Amino acid sequence: MTVKRKYFGTKRRKDLSEFEKESLKNYKSRFSLWHLKQIDALTFSINLLFTISIAVSGFLIANQGKGIFNDKLICENYSLIRTVLFILTLSASIGILGLISRLNDLRLTKEKIRVRQRIFELENDIKYEDYQPSDIEFQKTIRDNLIWWTTLLGRTTWILFYIQLGLFILTLWTIVVNV
Repeated sequence: MTVKRKYFGTKRRKDLSEFEKESLKNYKSRFSLWHLKQIDALTFSINLLFTISIAVSGFLIANQGKGIFNDKLICENYSLIRTVLFILTLSASIGILGLISRLNDLRLTKEKIRVRQRIFELENDIKYEDYQPSDIEFQKTIRDNLIWWTTLLGRTTWILFYIQLGLFILTLWTIVVNV
């Protein structure tokens, strides 16, 4: 059974000042923008991972028996193809972690905008629709937590991206130097 949404606050939309109307419009616009970015990033990421998987599989299948990889050893114990596959797998795994971090960052950034809108509505006693009344102090706590998490996830994403890029470049140089 679904709970019916109710309206809270006293000001109707028609009673708002121009500043309040413009602020609400800005929050809704920013929310829509981040929501679209989240969907686009997810779609792009799924397609990117699929394309990379197909490309790596095709490359390995096409070249596994060729002389370019035969009898090439690194550190006297590991074949070139095994080493390159290990580094590529590590790079791809870190890339997937970075992707997950980025998607969560986008999701939380979108939610942070929604919470800021609710705080604005509560501070200005603007009528809003929800399942239960909102507490402004609780909303501010949620906002602060979201700011902390989005900052952490943003930094994590960049660190993982640089590690992934470094491993990918290492893979390329490993192939070039040993072929």
